[in-house]
Amino acid sequence: MTRFLLVEAAQGATRYDEELRRDYLRVKFRRGGAVAKVAIARKLAVRLYWMLRKQPSSVPPARMQGSPENFLVENSPSPF
Repeated sequence: MTRFLLVEAAQGATRYDEELRRDYLRVKFRRGGAVAKVAIARKLAVRLYWMLRKQPSSVPPARMQGSPENFLVENSPSPF
């Protein structure tokens, strides 16, 4: 499921981010479209990891789907 969601996000990101688009087209030319999508998805996952690792307090609180309007989930640092 995670791979599917990352690939979907990668497809959208390649439309708006020039750097990702260049990387996608380079890999697509060399290895094929399916491999290129997964490569960009992995690149997004690495970016997300480092964004959360370096500045966990900069991520705004997220509202959970189906929750009351005033209920926010605070992003706390991982104990690991």
